[in-house]
Amino acid sequence: MKKKLALLMAAIMTVAMVPMTAFASTKLTAVDEISTAVGDEHPFTSRVELSVDDDEEIVGSTVKVDGYDGFEVTLKLTNGKFAKDADDDYEMDEYKDVAKGILDVEVENDTTATVTLRTYTYNKTTGAESDACVLPIVAYAVETGDVIATFTSNVTNFKTVRDVIATAYDGDVTIESEGVVTFVEDSTNVKNLEDITIDGLVNNAIGNATITLKLKGNYEFCVRDAGNGYLQTVDSNGDLKDLKLKDAVKFLNDSGKVVAGITDSDSKVTDDEITLVLDNVKEDQITMIRISGIAIKATKKCSAGDVATITVSSKAFDTSAKLEVARMVEEAVTYTVEDDDLPVIWAGKDYSNYDTERNSGWTDTDIEDANTLEVSIEENTGDILNTSRKATFTFPEGIEVVDIDAEVGKKNVGFTYEIDENVVTIWNYAKEKESDKTDMTIKFTLNAAPTFSGDVDVTLGGEFDDVELTVATVKAPYTIEAKTSEVLIDYRYVPVNEIVITEAEEDLLEEGDIIVLAVEKMDFEDAGSYEVTSGDIEVEVTIDDEPSGVDLYNDGKYAYLFVTVTDESTEASTITISGLELYLDRTLPVGGYALENIGGRFTNANNKYEAINILWENSSNTKDDDELYGYDYVPDAKEASTGLFKYSAVTVNDSYVDVVTAGRDQDDSSTTRKIVI
Repeated sequence: MKKKLALLMAAIMTVAMVPMTAFASTKLTAVDEISTAVGDEHPFTSRVELSVDDDEEIVGSTVKVDGYDGFEVTLKLTNGKFAKDADDDYEMDEYKDVAKGILDVEVENDTTATVTLRTYTYNKTTGAESDACVLPIVAYAVETGDVIATFTSNVTNFKTVRDVIATAYDGDVTIESEGVVTFVEDSTNVKNLEDITIDGLVNNAIGNATITLKLKGNYEFCVRDAGNGYLQTVDSNGDLKDLKLKDAVKFLNDSGKVVAGITDSDSKVTDDEITLVLDNVKEDQITMIRISGIAIKATKKCSAGDVATITVSSKAFDTSAKLEVARMVEEAVTYTVEDDDLPVIWAGKDYSNYDTERNSGWTDTDIEDANTLEVSIEENTGDILNTSRKATFTFPEGIEVVDIDAEVGKKNVGFTYEIDENVVTIWNYAKEKESDKTDMTIKFTLNAAPTFSGDVDVTLGGEFDDVELTVATVKAPYTIEAKTSEVLIDYRYVPVNEIVITEAEEDLLEEGDIIVLAVEKMDFEDAGSYEVTSGDIEVEVTIDDEPSGVDLYNDGKYAYLFVTVTDESTEASTITISGLELYLDRTLPVGGYALENIGGRFTNANNKYEAINILWENSSNTKDDDELYGYDYVPDAKEASTGLFKYSAVTVNDSYVDVVTAGRDQDDSSTTRKIVI
């Protein structure tokens, strides 16, 4: 035990005797964020700073250069090679403007160099004159990815450090167009192209290059005199003007300042080609070029569907691009609809949300569901949707528009619109200037009649070519099925086939909702029995002519079947009612009699009428209802639809009861009898 303790004490004493300088660390900072391309044709210069990272200094030196104390470190490149050969002297005079505290550099091979740092500069990290050794590393990348510099040294208290000094990319430039100019068929207009940008990804990617823009398609550059260095372009008033090539091309660096230009004598333009010869582009900088104000026009051969492309290329960089810059279209206005699942609108539901008390349970999701798909309107030229032209959106009968949600483009101040039941008209497009294009998107909030079902197609027209788009679909919130029963008149308790009620989704039939079923000219006499065959809805089934507080839309002369929801479902439910019986008046003629789903209203605590179920929320059969449910509409609309439909019962089966023959007393009286004695 004493021996182990002695060894432990010896170890502690040994550690205590090691100078703290042995634990000093080195700080390495890559000053420049270099982006470069792969290969020795794209050398880069990255500066790094080296200094002690705490108060402990390196004492003395291992070498002396020109009377200065220094020490050597080894620089190793990963995914990089020095631009200087091992036999080529790394003269520091070339980098005296950026190098500090570097006494000597010897390149040993492509990836390794010995660097002598001045001890005084490396240690000087405190006080007003704090400094660091600054080393410019001139190299190039071998492969795509990070180029890493690692520094090591035999000096005990110089800790190994590494950092990324450059990032290499496959490409050297990006070439893009900011948009496509649209010509309408038979147009003779001259139009400016959208800007074309050529951005260097890496230093010296472009340089004093010659760049060619080759135009293809049934289009041509607008040229006053081919080869004279002038273009013909369009100003804000639509007038033609001259533009010199050097004014069309802007050279920017990261600071946004113009840093280069082009030579007028060598640059030229013809009907289908522009040549730009760059001048005074500084080496080792990332260059950004923006080409704007170049005008083109369509030739006589150009027709709808033809596109113009410009191929941008140069021998100075590897990247080239074929850009679509213009197209000819047949229509002046293009309508498109977003590619998405069709929203479901429930027939009979009131989506107007004009009375917060009446629809207090609505959520943002309910309102969002009311919207159709988004319709995009794009004006293909800037002078079509002006103040004198109108565009219409016409929905089918059985659909009413109760609201719209529109967004207009940046340059459009707004527009005027009017809603007239199933037709929306928009006009008076306010623009900053007439040549601005109109770009807008519209969503519609619709009400569907209780009897409407299927896709909702909107026809877009007015003073433009008609286009039809499908923007939503309408489904019944619940369905009722009943097969035909053949019966004889003059019988009481005539049995008829079962009735099946099925919800489309859970929770559509809410607590307190009532489904009223009636048969033409007949009374229900026995409610039979019912069963919830799927789901978990709870109901009561009774027979009545008109329960207290309920105002049916019919005259109330018959006894009807009432299905009252006592607890809403958490999953779509099905109710099957069987054992039903009817009373048929003996005066009924032979033929079919319909089973109908009857609408109605009841008065709530606030003495306001509500639909007895979802299928007739937006129905009305009196003028008073139009006034009761009317509401002030959005600004700019002259008059708005209330979204209400004239009441109509929903026919379940137009021959639910089929009277096929006469009663028994008529059978007996019309029979000839023969008596034999």
